[in-house]
Amino acid sequence: MSEIKYVCFDIGGVANVRTPDYTIASLAGKHFGKNVSEEDLRRMIQPQVDGRDVWREFQNGRIDADSYIQVAFKVAEVPSTSDNKNFFYRLLEEWCGTPYQPMLDLVDRLKQNGYHTSVLSNNNEIMYNAPGAEIKNHVDIAISSHEIGSSKPRRPAYIHLLEAIGGTGLRHQLVFIDDQEENIGVANKLGINGFHFRSKEAGMDGAFAELLEELKRKRVKV
Repeated sequence: MSEIKYVCFDIGGVANVRTPDYTIASLAGKHFGKNVSEEDLRRMIQPQVDGRDVWREFQNGRIDADSYIQVAFKVAEVPSTSDNKNFFYRLLEEWCGTPYQPMLDLVDRLKQNGYHTSVLSNNNEIMYNAPGAEIKNHVDIAISSHEIGSSKPRRPAYIHLLEAIGGTGLRHQLVFIDDQEENIGVANKLGINGFHFRSKEAGMDGAFAELLEELKRKRVKV
């Protein structure tokens, strides 16, 4: 019988299908009335100013949405109007993508089969409440970096997860699924069973098939 009793999922790139950057850049360009490249979009959404990683601060709940958007607009030289702010909220939600239904179905099956499910996501107060983050409504425990003040791959985020599911002694009974190799590496160093969900390399369907094989190999009933 498998020793795995707990399964934790990331959201972005694992439980949702991200909208391509070029699509989001096109939407931004049409609204703001200026050409927006994918590089421009990244600088706007993930601003770094005077040595500050403002995106990370927003993800870790150190600044609120309004403060983050003010910096994003300054970097992109976009007027800070109410209309532009409302559009940017919708743009971030669109960038988050749509739920990947096979993963939601898997979570539901795992729960029916007696496994404890969870989410550990680097997220923010806007995107965490977007439709693309639907998996958080299916798991037993959902944890977002903006709520706990720490994000992957920092160790405190994983410790918070372990304590939330019942204690650090459960690490060997946990499978952690993430699309970032660095995040998986830290999980493995902590004794957690990390699985790299290779959605960038294999596509969502290919990565999902690999995940099912790995769970079966660990004798997890899927």
